[in-house]
Amino acid sequence: MEQASRRLGSDIGLSGLMKTFHYPRTNRMSIALAHVGWFADREGGAFAHQLLDDTKRLLASDLSGPELSALWQAGTFRDFDPEACGIEGRQWLTWVEEIAEYRITWNVESAPVPLDPPSAGALAEAVLGEIASVAQDLESATAGHACAAVPGVAPALGRVVTEVDPDLGFRLLLRVLKSYFVPVGPTRVEGYHALAELLGLERAVVEDGDFNVRPDLG
Repeated sequence: MEQASRRLGSDIGLSGLMKTFHYPRTNRMSIALAHVGWFADREGGAFAHQLLDDTKRLLASDLSGPELSALWQAGTFRDFDPEACGIEGRQWLTWVEEIAEYRITWNVESAPVPLDPPSAGALAEAVLGEIASVAQDLESATAGHACAAVPGVAPALGRVVTEVDPDLGFRLLLRVLKSYFVPVGPTRVEGYHALAELLGLERAVVEDGDFNVRPDLG
């Protein structure tokens, strides 16, 4: 039986975890860590694989704690902010990594084995182009938000693409756009679908009902 952590009918990995942190907000670390455990345990541990891969890649990078915090805050609309608990982004991702790793090793027989994703290296420029095309709107929506302001998101996303993984950078871009309800046109959404297919992602990673699609934007 084919089992894969990238074919789960929804967003996956760190971006998928971000999606599940939503209103009502919480600043209780115990609740947040329990929620990560729930996410990693979904589908018999299938969701833990991509989550572990994403966090390992980010933690192995040179992205700073504040940059990692900004990515998490923007991807969750600050509905859980580790910094409000006195924890910076790198430490938070270390705990997420440990939870995902424990879930995989806890019961080896039942933990699904993921398929290797296609190489995304050649698509880095395409993902960077998508970030650049919405950078101004993204900065206005994130840094300028009255209740959930997060500066420096677009540059941090660019670093993820070039220094970590284009696939992860693309998924985080989509998650931030959705979290801040940034308007996008249907043509752009179709472009996201095309790029997701090249990255080996399901349509559900792009189209999950969270986009603010404006037909007048084309």
